[in-house]
Amino acid sequence: MNFIKIKFGSNFEEEFQKAVHEVFHLVSPIFKYYESIWRPNIDVYESIDEIIILADLAGLNKEELHIEIDHRKIKIAGVRKAIADLKSARYRLAEIPRGYFERSIALPETVDAESAIASYADGVLMIRVNKLAANKTRRVEIKTDEQ
Repeated sequence: MNFIKIKFGSNFEEEFQKAVHEVFHLVSPIFKYYESIWRPNIDVYESIDEIIILADLAGLNKEELHIEIDHRKIKIAGVRKAIADLKSARYRLAEIPRGYFERSIALPETVDAESAIASYADGVLMIRVNKLAANKTRRVEIKTDEQ
């Protein structure tokens, strides 16, 4: 059960407004500023030679992003902080999620993880990674004991 503490001080009206504001947040959380685990939207494209991953990460600095890739999956993680620090303002609507996120995506083809290149502009992270050629043949030389 949540309790609301009402403390009557020197400015009764201000304290009363804060108490009403807290009650309103309990009843309608849409008006509450929040941090949560969130899932950014991701698109995965495939061309003949490469896989392209786009992630919608508006409001993040590239220093706050972490990317791991192996031959079959990619993990993108980071933290989105508050866009503006408005301590004296009250939120009337807060829909932009903040906090930690992590997405792991299975890739449609085996890729060369060493070829991955990432860029970040206008709130969109783009990762390009080359596919491993499945049909490519390689001649194998047979060694003898004398070599």
